Amino acid sequence: MICSGNRETIYPDDIEHVIVYRKNNEYAGWPFNGGFWHFGNGELLVGFNRNKCSYTSPKDVRHSQIQLGNGQLVTMRSTDGGRTWPLKNLQILVESKAELRAKILFYPPDASPLPKPQPVNFSDPNVIMAVETPLGNERGPTAYFLTRDKGYTWEGPHLLYDPVFETIQARPSYVLRSDGLLLWFVQGRRWDELSDSNKVRDEGRPMILASMDGVSWNFLSYITPESTYPPKICPYPAILPDGRIVVALRSAWPDWRFQWTEIFISEDNGLTWRFLSRVNEWGTPASLVVLKDGRLLCVYGRRTPPYGIRAKISNDEGMTWGREIILRDDGGSPDLGYPRAILLPNGKIITVYYFNNDKDSVKCEGGVRYIAATIFEAPY
Repeated sequence: MICSGNRETIYPDDIEHVIVYRKNNEYAGWPFNGGFWHFGNGELLVGFNRNKCSYTSPKDVRHSQIQLGNGQLVTMRSTDGGRTWPLKNLQILVESKAELRAKILFYPPDASPLPKPQPVNFSDPNVIMAVETPLGNERGPTAYFLTRDKGYTWEGPHLLYDPVFETIQARPSYVLRSDGLLLWFVQGRRWDELSDSNKVRDEGRPMILASMDGVSWNFLSYITPESTYPPKICPYPAILPDGRIVVALRSAWPDWRFQWTEIFISEDNGLTWRFLSRVNEWGTPASLVVLKDGRLLCVYGRRTPPYGIRAKISNDEGMTWGREIILRDDGGSPDLGYPRAILLPNGKIITVYYFNNDKDSVKCEGGVRYIAATIFEAPY
């Protein structure tokens, strides 16, 4: 594996932390699953999960409890480049994940009560896609949402189903090729793989579904070999300046605190893939951003002490990685991270993530889980 041996760290000189959403009686998390979009003129939209949480015992912060116990998928909007996030802009996209999951699983796909999608033009910058956020080794199809007006109104949920696959898990992680084909980086497990659990995780292997219109989705390729160990999950793509596609993958080591990020690359528009590099010692899942000068930035949560948010920059399109950038090291527990990041017009980067502070007055295996953002300038 190619991995930078440089263990030196660096703090950005130009950095600002912002609270996107926090309530002391709620758990808010996983913007990596919810999505993050930039529409220009300072307008940003972030999606994340939330639910009531009393923070009185460890069971209150169990992820299954947060998501399935009437957990919601919501969005928040900023119109000033991410510095403020007015609560009045909060919008509920999924009122209850448990109810939506029941509709997906109870009905056979050909009798699904979910509405059929209408064609969209993915080259329209106002068109984006959100997804029923996954929970661990959740099984079965999933559902997605489309908007034509930057997330002010949504269509869906629409069933994402393929008869070849017993399970499809998805996040809004996609890129648009120059020919107009949208590549959606998801995970899938085929029916014929159900008896071979040692090779394929319940949520499946990272793969690509492709569509021109958001209605018909077709399998394009797998990103990793079937026998890859540790398994890879949580794909996040970026298109390099020369048109090649890179994807960050989470290496699902059994102890999730010590998982790491690897980069795979395609040189034929997503048809075939090969391993390129290991980014870090520990830290997943990760998001990628191509900077103005063409360098590649990778942002991830660090779930080993000191807990926080970190990043690295590659000068050679993901082959090797520079010093680790410490964005935050004040986390209260490993229950944080899941970042997404965007390049702002002024060249700065904004990353959103969920967090809990080490000095929070609330103590429950860490502090209150909330959504935060960090705006910073690349320090090298």
